[in-house]
Amino acid sequence: MAGVVTGEAAADAADFVDRDAAGAPTGVVDGSADGGGEGEGGGEGGEESYVELVGTRVRIWRGRLSGRPAEEDLLVLSAEETARYRAFPDPAGAARYAAAHAAVRRRLAPLLGTRPEAVVFGRTGCPTCGAATHGRPRIVDPPTPLELSLSRSGAYWLCAVAEGTPVGADIERLRPSYVPGLTEAVLSPQERAYVAAAAPIGGRSVAFTRCWTRKEAVVKASGVGISTDLRRVEVRPGLPEALVRHGAAGSGPHTWAVRDLPAGRDHLAAVAVAAP
Repeated sequence: MAGVVTGEAAADAADFVDRDAAGAPTGVVDGSADGGGEGEGGGEGGEESYVELVGTRVRIWRGRLSGRPAEEDLLVLSAEETARYRAFPDPAGAARYAAAHAAVRRRLAPLLGTRPEAVVFGRTGCPTCGAATHGRPRIVDPPTPLELSLSRSGAYWLCAVAEGTPVGADIERLRPSYVPGLTEAVLSPQERAYVAAAAPIGGRSVAFTRCWTRKEAVVKASGVGISTDLRRVEVRPGLPEALVRHGAAGSGPHTWAVRDLPAGRDHLAAVAVAAP
């Protein structure tokens, strides 16, 4: 959160920041989550559903992963994904990373008419600086109008896929208590009032996390990322679905629709797409 979250708040934000968003060379953006999925291990299992958002049909994939490495997952990863897998400091995290990316490849392959290992990911240029190292993920090959966003951490993953429009998704584990220092750094005055009005025990954590997942979904869809001033990304958490103004100067779109997604027990999730 360069230029926005500093000091102790920056350290507190580390639990919420999408750790792969800034540099995953595959273009498949990961987030953080630990709940609400199905299907153990190997990137298999899981479930598929759809949501309608401002006339856009968004395909939602979600699943649960074991922490055991699966050889069949490694066989479908790209060289960049394999390198990232090997760089993980813990074996369980590495196995879950590989399984989530393999799962997305296997789900995409029949839609793209190719093999899972043949899908090539990249990134669009960042709308702010133009760098292709941290823009929105994209499918480079085969050519397709499909857009995607993946959020993953721990044992669970969530992926949103839309046709012909940018999409962003985020899923987060509810913390036992919210972090008061973060509210000033990332929430608008209206959002801070929403959190303050929630029940002190548990409710404020839910309220803050709802704001956070919506903001992450929007900034992932825009490709700008959380280096933007999140206080200006007003997500109206009290509404089931909201229109959000957010974008870089000279780029578009600037209006996004965002809504919450079912995320199982102890988690919240959100998806965002460009609004007409």
